[in-house]
Amino acid sequence: MIDEAVISTGPGETRLALLDAGRTTEFIIDRGGVAVGDVIEGRVTEISQAFGAAFVDIGQPLPGYLPKSKELGVGAMLHFAVVAGARPGKGAELKRAATGARPLRRSPLARALVAYPGIARVAVDQSAALGPARALFRAAVHVPNCFDETGAAEALDEALARRVALPGGAALIFAESEAATLIDIDGGGMAPTEANAAAIPEIARQLRLRGIAGHILIDVIPSRDRNAVTKIVVTMKAAVVDDPAPTQVAGRTPLGMIELTRRRHGPSLAEIMLDPLIAAPNALTIGLDGLRALLGEALARPGAALGLAVPPRVARALDARPTVLAEAGRMLGRPIALIERDGIELFAIEELAR
Repeated sequence: MIDEAVISTGPGETRLALLDAGRTTEFIIDRGGVAVGDVIEGRVTEISQAFGAAFVDIGQPLPGYLPKSKELGVGAMLHFAVVAGARPGKGAELKRAATGARPLRRSPLARALVAYPGIARVAVDQSAALGPARALFRAAVHVPNCFDETGAAEALDEALARRVALPGGAALIFAESEAATLIDIDGGGMAPTEANAAAIPEIARQLRLRGIAGHILIDVIPSRDRNAVTKIVVTMKAAVVDDPAPTQVAGRTPLGMIELTRRRHGPSLAEIMLDPLIAAPNALTIGLDGLRALLGEALARPGAALGLAVPPRVARALDARPTVLAEAGRMLGRPIALIERDGIELFAIEELAR
């Protein structure tokens, strides 16, 4: 049962972690896109006969996708409800909003409180975020390091890692792609039965933590027990029964893998925060992390003139989002000094010459 939400806010991004008895269970990473449950106004820009759908300009980088739209015409301005958030290369899925519905963009906390009405504690790490949080949850508190102190920051790093260690030496290896996600169980010297048993509950947790959805294949460790895979399927079904995203365990494939599907409501953490080619933080993630670090350093060193040095690709990602740089400048109290420099892997905080 989700009972706590901790929120870390920074320029261009809000990170919300949901905790169950002190353990991070789920993340909402918001960078200003539309999310499930939002109601937005949009203009139909194209009717695709081939797809039997309409494409809708909703003010996002990619147009929204509206299936079953024969009654609409190009140019129609209507209100739409978001069914699934945008993913890399694919816009948000939409449906016609109910008659009389007004535009509504919910904050991550508002979405969490609707999904999990049992939340009993809300903590924010920025004093400026306390007022908006208390407007939704009267008892919200300001705890400067709540994301770190609750373990949410560490859990986020784990949820972005390709490899997750398991007790006893086994590990899970994740390979996420547009078509499917493959999860390999590495026995690490453990007996197959023990390694598979240790892996299943952690796989269920990681699916939710990472926001993985769609087609999923689990490569279990072969065993001499002919009924081993059948037992794993039963265990997997029990492990996902409480997942709020409907998850169907189809069973064993002819090659002995466990096949399942998880309903998609938006992009996974990896799709938001990682470069798929190298499974490392993408340029925007690096830039936003750098802005957070710059603001933190400025707070620790009042009066110091500081700038953010980044590689060219990160500078381009930030320059493409002037509102984010403007927001960071307001928080800093002066325009952001963004220094483009080759040879930097991530970012560096530098003192400027006066």
